[in-house]
Amino acid sequence: MVTAQPITIDLFAGAGGFGLGFEMAGFSVPLSVEIDAWACDTLRHNRTDMTVIQHDIRDLNTASSVKDICLFKPDIVIGGPPCQGFSIAGPAQKDPKDPRNSLFINFAQWICFLQPKAFVMENVKGLLSRQNFEGTKVIDIIKETFENLGYFVEVWSLNAAEYGVPQIRERIFIVGNKTGKELGIPPKTHSLDLLHINSSQLSIFACTGLLPALSLWDAISDLPPMNAREGKEEQPYISEPLNNYQNWIRNGSQTLYNHVAMDHSQRLVERFKHIKWGESSSDAPKEHGARRRSGNGELSEKSYDQNNRRLNPHKPSHTIAASFYANFLHPFQDRNLTAREGGRIQSFPDTYRFLGKKTVVSHKLLHREERFDEKFLCQYNQVGNAVPPILAKAIALHLQDKLELCPKAIGTL
Repeated sequence: MVTAQPITIDLFAGAGGFGLGFEMAGFSVPLSVEIDAWACDTLRHNRTDMTVIQHDIRDLNTASSVKDICLFKPDIVIGGPPCQGFSIAGPAQKDPKDPRNSLFINFAQWICFLQPKAFVMENVKGLLSRQNFEGTKVIDIIKETFENLGYFVEVWSLNAAEYGVPQIRERIFIVGNKTGKELGIPPKTHSLDLLHINSSQLSIFACTGLLPALSLWDAISDLPPMNAREGKEEQPYISEPLNNYQNWIRNGSQTLYNHVAMDHSQRLVERFKHIKWGESSSDAPKEHGARRRSGNGELSEKSYDQNNRRLNPHKPSHTIAASFYANFLHPFQDRNLTAREGGRIQSFPDTYRFLGKKTVVSHKLLHREERFDEKFLCQYNQVGNAVPPILAKAIALHLQDKLELCPKAIGTL
């Protein structure tokens, strides 16, 4: 008996977290499109049976160019076009705050050309409050665009922590389907309210069917401890997994990848020693504060409130963003998180290796200095930009159920 898996294609794929989650749910993900070379290296290394197209999607803007690449009809198209800070390329009269002048429109073109049963578009929650120059809500423009293509459109606001990801990560998912019916959000599996109750109280909440949200320490407590400037891209584990999440996320891996600490100066390490859970660099004693650049050792007057915040091990992590190598401190060790710790918090299996350099110079600086040939997504960027695979899996299973996309027998051997 042969079964046909439902098919998904992944646009703006990055390191592939969105597509990986759909694969975990039983979908076939035969095609990903991504512009960044290092992210494509990561995709090809981890997804050897998938076609990875490294290309600027703006050049794939006709039905023929899309169908030359996509040789099958996908059931669902997924992706996260970067609508935040909309593109300012093109004629000056274009409104940079209007999504029709951003990469969103290229995602919509693929939906128009391929006519999938459904699509899922991920973005930041702030999109809901944005308006263009004319005062029209950005989300309304996006919804209308897809409704004109024949889709019933919903906007889901989901917190990854409520689906088994050890991280408070709120994102919106714009979901369109051809049935004309509301699908509703995927059923939650975990509760933030249950995180700090004891076992005797837990029975009271058993009827909810929800599990306590996972904490940061649930995710990373088995990883080898290290100081600044320590670690290797490949190293052995030194302990057994300590809980079900760690056992699952190891995925049978015999090698630990991407667990390399940042090259902090001794002065920075001394500052970290004075930062407690929930505090950041701005809370460090003045004598351990930042120094002015080229200021002969003088203290800087600037305070970066969001930098180097010490994470609480007993709570879900704060949102892992693209720049998380500077955002957070390990709960017990005086260093920033490693790319692998970020991957654990995002729910990437340990077998999933991130390629490219660990970090790169600020993209803003590279853009300002027109060093475009150096503008790549480093390991931290790839991890932080991703849709957490476990959340993506929950979305995929829900759509599979609601759209009746479960594999069907297509013949016998």
